[in-house]
Amino acid sequence: MSMSDKSKQLAEIYISALKRIGLVGEAETDDDGDLIIKFKMLDVGSFFIVADADKDPEFMRLVFPNFYLSKNETSVLNTLNVVNLKCKAVKLWARNSGDEMSVSAGIESFLAGADELPAEDLLVATLGRYISAIRSGVAVFVKEIGGEI
Repeated sequence: MSMSDKSKQLAEIYISALKRIGLVGEAETDDDGDLIIKFKMLDVGSFFIVADADKDPEFMRLVFPNFYLSKNETSVLNTLNVVNLKCKAVKLWARNSGDEMSVSAGIESFLAGADELPAEDLLVATLGRYISAIRSGVAVFVKEIGGEI
């Protein structure tokens, strides 16, 4: 699917902000027209940002997907609850993936006024903090569940 002009503009803002904090991102759109910006961190893994430039450009979801798999649904759900209560900003969730639970972490945020593109400087100032909050939530999850990822 081709990108709208507004999606291209928003992608440029995110990719430039990521570059300024030392990360390399690439942008694409999904079947729904949502903008997806993917990037990797060495020794951590892959992240992606989801945004809808045309309908909700001020909203961003940063996701660290599928970092943990387990067949023990009760343990996973109890641990998710502990992390979501203990940690600032980060939200962990699980979904069924075959016969296992796949756990992801993310942060959602409004970064501008209604129907406005976020300022690159604001993204530079906040993305590192968001990534740190996700990493902290993942670390608490691993400690609480008693395992390694």
